[in-house]
Amino acid sequence: MNRKLQEKLYNKYPKIFVDKDKSMQESCMCWGIETPDDWYNIIDTLCHALTYTYTTYLNIDKEDAEHLGIKPTRYRDEDNYIYSVECPQVIAEQVKEKYGTLRFYYRLEYNADTRYLLETKKYPFLNTLISNFHNYVDGVIRYAEVVTELKLEEE
Repeated sequence: MNRKLQEKLYNKYPKIFVDKDKSMQESCMCWGIETPDDWYNIIDTLCHALTYTYTTYLNIDKEDAEHLGIKPTRYRDEDNYIYSVECPQVIAEQVKEKYGTLRFYYRLEYNADTRYLLETKKYPFLNTLISNFHNYVDGVIRYAEVVTELKLEEE
């Protein structure tokens, strides 16, 4: 992809392309976005879908709430501790064309509070949420790959 379009994506989605300036020992993003220019809209749409995700909530126990600094809310004469679960950040590790289709390799980064709660292993629902998010990300990326496959077939 030409530098101008690439920079446009980097500026629009700085959290996804946070590794763009790392060395080749640290990240394959040092090579840039290695795709045809006419895939810009596909990658832009993909990044948009990976950026605007959801937040959900999880009831946690008092001990973990105190550790995270969460104040109780009263419901039915009981204290409840509600943690706002934010989706992890998608970080692009490599974006390229391979065999005529898009390849978007990534990792997920969790905030410190979510990592803490995952490490406690007390909240199976949190693991379900994380698994669902992985499935969402994989599905969105697969869709973008299929769109590039169809684009190739049209040519």
